[in-house]
Amino acid sequence: MTSFANMTPSLAASLPATSTSSSGSNLNSADQEDPLAMSNIICSLLENMNKPSSLQSGPSNSNASSVPYDIWALPSCSTIPNPIGSSSREFSSTNNNNNPSHSKEDNSSGSPATSSSVSITCFRCEERTPTTRCLECNDLFCHECCHKVTSDCQLREHTLLPIHQISPIGARPNSVTNDKEVMYCELHCDPVRFYCEACILFICQECTLWVHKDHCYSPIKGALDMCRIGVFRAIEDTKTGTKAIKTAIDRAVAMSKAYEKETAEANMKIRKAMRCFAQAIEDREKYLLDKVEKMRQAKMSELTDHMNTLRGILAGLAHTNETLVRSMDSEGIDLFMAKEKGRAQVDYFSCMFKNMYTTEERIMFIPPNYDLVDQIKRQCDVQSAPVSAIHALTSSSSLVSHRSSTRQSLLQSLQSAQTYPPLTYQMSITNSLRSLPDYTTSHTRSTNYYDHSISSSISMDSNPARGIGQAIPGYWMSVSVKPTRSPVPGVPMFSFGREGQEEGQVSRPWGLCVDREGNIIVADRRNNRIQIFNNRGEFRSMFGSKGTGPGEFDLPAGITTDTYGRIIVIDKDNHRVQIFTSSGNFILKFGSFGKECGQFQYPWDVAVNTLGNIVVTDTRNHRIQLFTSDGTFITKFVFEGANPAKLLKGPTTPRGVCFTTSGNIIVSDFENHRLLMVDPTLSKVLHCVGREGSGIGELNRPSGIVTDDDGRIIVADSKNHRVLVFTSELRILWAVDLKSPGLDDKDRPSDVALTPEGYLVVLFETLPDTARDISSHGKQYIKVY
Repeated sequence: MTSFANMTPSLAASLPATSTSSSGSNLNSADQEDPLAMSNIICSLLENMNKPSSLQSGPSNSNASSVPYDIWALPSCSTIPNPIGSSSREFSSTNNNNNPSHSKEDNSSGSPATSSSVSITCFRCEERTPTTRCLECNDLFCHECCHKVTSDCQLREHTLLPIHQISPIGARPNSVTNDKEVMYCELHCDPVRFYCEACILFICQECTLWVHKDHCYSPIKGALDMCRIGVFRAIEDTKTGTKAIKTAIDRAVAMSKAYEKETAEANMKIRKAMRCFAQAIEDREKYLLDKVEKMRQAKMSELTDHMNTLRGILAGLAHTNETLVRSMDSEGIDLFMAKEKGRAQVDYFSCMFKNMYTTEERIMFIPPNYDLVDQIKRQCDVQSAPVSAIHALTSSSSLVSHRSSTRQSLLQSLQSAQTYPPLTYQMSITNSLRSLPDYTTSHTRSTNYYDHSISSSISMDSNPARGIGQAIPGYWMSVSVKPTRSPVPGVPMFSFGREGQEEGQVSRPWGLCVDREGNIIVADRRNNRIQIFNNRGEFRSMFGSKGTGPGEFDLPAGITTDTYGRIIVIDKDNHRVQIFTSSGNFILKFGSFGKECGQFQYPWDVAVNTLGNIVVTDTRNHRIQLFTSDGTFITKFVFEGANPAKLLKGPTTPRGVCFTTSGNIIVSDFENHRLLMVDPTLSKVLHCVGREGSGIGELNRPSGIVTDDDGRIIVADSKNHRVLVFTSELRILWAVDLKSPGLDDKDRPSDVALTPEGYLVVLFETLPDTARDISSHGKQYIKVY
């Protein structure tokens, strides 16, 4: 074996010759004089030879910083980065100690090797001769690379020693002073220099060669710095988490309060909706019972008259028989006279008896469609939906931006078809009633509460997907307008409704309608109430008072009933619509002052179709608006550009309105003296007729409108004091002159309706000054022709 002394020259030759002249001479002299110094050199070289390659290669990821990450942030669709980074520490020194070739390559470029033929260069630049050694990294650096500001060792505050000041393994260099207590490896008794992440343990240089050679470790100082950074980040995360959790708690409290409010509103809406069904069923029950009672009374009256006549015939026959028996004792010509007279009386009574034959009839109950029970059970629903989705549906901006594209779909959804099972019941009394609809075909789902046991209009079957108008909504018989009954033009059959404030008296009324019971309902405008009269003009009941609350009015105007029997009133100066039961109990209201969808500026008239949809003339906004039966806005039509402006006196002022039997809408333009026909989707004007004047086809302040079930349009031509009757295409048919004694030019027809028999009912409006005149108190403003 080569002796330790013989190894000295060759090992000394491997040291850098350009270190310093003094250090070189001292080192050469130490070869001969101080064997201990030579042993230190050998130990240092062996330490460099066995140093892990990861420590030679330098930190490759020293400038990489961890990506900021909030662990308390709410989840999103974006990819969340690793909060600790790819290596979770500033010094990513991945060890490949089990790769001999890698260690050999690193040693050949950075640390002194055992071969004397390999020159030692700076570990960083690999060009200049090293002058400084890093105690922590165990690498050699030149002066330029070591003292740069961006040097890793400078940034990490490593211990830098001159290259000639080398300490053996396990011994602390004399020139290094550290006030901190030095920790030693329990296994090798060497100072600990590294931190093993796998074992969570401080280790020495020797541990990196054996026990922990395959583990991931890093210098102690860098590991401590990264640990402090991690602790700091954990503290920040706790603060952020505390704030986020408190905010979430506050939000949950607010959400719970909002949900309680939503629950109360949902309960109210459910009760309100179900009350409509219950009220409709009660009204239907009352209607059917009243109908049966009327049928019974009519039949009993007919049979009573029949029996009284038969008793009269019987008495006459008895008297004739007694006369003939007495004549048997007569002689001569008296006997012949008695025979002829008796024969004539018997023949007369026989003929009368034959002509009095009556048909036997029965009242047959037509059961409802019991499938509707299941459908009613499924009516209405409640769902939990995100607030953003609800806001998107109810936002007025989205309604405006998508109005043109969603109008048709909304109408189709409200008029979607629904198939009912077939009904095969037949009526025994069919002389005046409509035939049953054919339920084997698809019908629209009507918003009518009642079953479709009797069709309300013949033309409904021809176009079941479209709501149409009726002369009397919900009436089971066809109503056709008839000429006036009086031989004197303008003279009514009877009148009622004097000026005043008592029951049965009115003050400047405007709206008028007839319900399916034949009652005449009047909007008593200046008295702020609704009055109901029977078909003979006798007062029955009234409801309403002045105010802004539910059931209160401020100058009510248009009025109508729907197929449910409800009374719909235009509360004009309160800018809203109110709906009541047939007995005057308040159900709901909708609308407010404004220009937005569902708002009004002095609405005037109202009409309904067989689907229950409600159309309202919005006068000051120059438009009409369409709503569902519960007041939900559907669509609108603004009368701008309908006709050239040069032909008009001003903007369109819609006054009266009605649905036709084909589903179109007729509107009277009060200021421009014309009639407009709008299509059922409220997208365009189909026809426009009329101009100012009093001739045929001319109008002067047209007002209220009604249709009959044959498609005729009846219009109150107010300033011309007449009623005009048009075809469904707005071609004039005839006119009814309403000038009569007791009325003057200031009393003008404002609204018109039809009785179940087809006779005209006209409401006259007088001027404000005339209404206050005492001389006008004897006038009657409601006339039946």
